[in-house]
Amino acid sequence: MTDRERLSVNKRTLKAIAAGLAVLLCLLMLAGCASMNEAEKKVYKELKALQESDSTGSEVITLRDSLSEEGRKNFDGFLKKLKGFDFEITGSEEGEKNGDEYTLVSVKIKTFDFGREYLAAWTEYLKANEGANPDDLTDFYELLFARLNSLDEKEYIKTIQIVCIDPLDNGEWIANIKENEELQDAIFGGMINEMKVLAAE
Repeated sequence: MTDRERLSVNKRTLKAIAAGLAVLLCLLMLAGCASMNEAEKKVYKELKALQESDSTGSEVITLRDSLSEEGRKNFDGFLKKLKGFDFEITGSEEGEKNGDEYTLVSVKIKTFDFGREYLAAWTEYLKANEGANPDDLTDFYELLFARLNSLDEKEYIKTIQIVCIDPLDNGEWIANIKENEELQDAIFGGMINEMKVLAAE
């Protein structure tokens, strides 16, 4: 067998191995999804949609536009990290309240500790800007997004529960994703709760 023939055989072998691995990966993904019940699948789908969403509110755009070029880079980096949260469906349990049945889906969220950095940025800002105009927080946001974007390890882990209902009993599940404040805080790495604590002081 010539070198060219050997190379051709090796290429065909590699392509066959790659194709086989691709099929195996697809089967593993489908198997993982098939092991979930319908409520868990709904939560999984909703959380994946959050990760992949590109929508940005007008207030967010206004805040971004008020930052320096470096601040905008840090802001964009933070948004990317925010959407990069990891999640794992860890199980579910059935329940009933006032005759209405529901399913509680447990989800473990793992992300960056944005809450810790928010508190640290606020403390640093207050020390450096004592007596400054409280209406202009641009310097604080510059500092905050620099700290948030500098994070490189997902140290924040929290397990939360999401209520799912099938009101018409037809397989059209509804998950309380948008209304779930505990989930929102978990995805933001505890930052929403820290903001509320500081606001109450």
